[in-house]
Amino acid sequence: MLPLTVIPLLASTAESWLGGLWSVVWHAFTSSLEITGWVILMMSLIELVNVSSSGRLLERFQHRPVMQVLVAALLGAIPGCAGGFAVVSMFTHRMVTFGALIAGMIATFGDEAFYLFATSPKWGLILTAILFVLAVLVGLVLTFFGEKWNFTLEPHAFEIHQDVDEHAHSHEDEPHEQAVSERKEKVSHFLKEHIWNHVIRQHLLKVFLWSFGVLLVLQGLEQWVDLDVLLTQNHWAQYIVLLVALLVGFIPQSGPNLVFIIMFLNGNVPFAILLANSIAQNGHAGLPLLAQSRKNFFIMKGFTVGLGLLCGLLLLGL
Repeated sequence: MLPLTVIPLLASTAESWLGGLWSVVWHAFTSSLEITGWVILMMSLIELVNVSSSGRLLERFQHRPVMQVLVAALLGAIPGCAGGFAVVSMFTHRMVTFGALIAGMIATFGDEAFYLFATSPKWGLILTAILFVLAVLVGLVLTFFGEKWNFTLEPHAFEIHQDVDEHAHSHEDEPHEQAVSERKEKVSHFLKEHIWNHVIRQHLLKVFLWSFGVLLVLQGLEQWVDLDVLLTQNHWAQYIVLLVALLVGFIPQSGPNLVFIIMFLNGNVPFAILLANSIAQNGHAGLPLLAQSRKNFFIMKGFTVGLGLLCGLLLLGL
């Protein structure tokens, strides 16, 4: 039998472990809800714009690759992950090219942007400006010279339901009651077919489950492994730290990358490390792409990590 003094210790350990586990699960759950809410909101707004213009507005946007890249880079430059979510939503709806997607993912560096702007607005602006320029240049190169590369998703184009949407003509010659009835029918059709059947039924659960699964693993690691200490206490060489920064940047998560901002502001690592990590990482913005197409997620990450490695090596070698 166990000594009586051991039983309270085991009970306390079990309670602490269960409390930590519950904290991990709850944080992953709430973060997944927030991410899913942003994604669904972006998708719904895009559906609304597309349907209200019967697809004409987005069709004009689709035939302007330079504008696509510029808009995607601008959205990515917005602090946080909302702009990145919008870019991914436009890509999965075939509104923008793969080059525009890469531009948006290069320009964004997740929620870490809020911390950097709050602690050092100067470096926040410098880093954002550099990422924006790189994003536009790489996005344009991929758009104009990478047409032969075929990046495909599961069938997921915008649907314009002609049975109702074709009634968008003028109601001037119709009775008022009939016009009101048709408007109600269009609203009902939009909510049912576009929002419920398309956005919610096809995407909500998938995005939530992928987000929750990934965040659950990441939060578990952060709960029982001190990533900050692991990275800051091992200063073997700048090139080793660069590889670590790229590996951490591969993770579709905001949080672990914060260590490189802190290390840079404290003078522990050069700007090359921070820039490489910021190029490679996309915050939570990559999660909805991972949910939609694992192939395109890994291709996108290959581009951003590869560019981060190239820029980091060039700056470290200067």
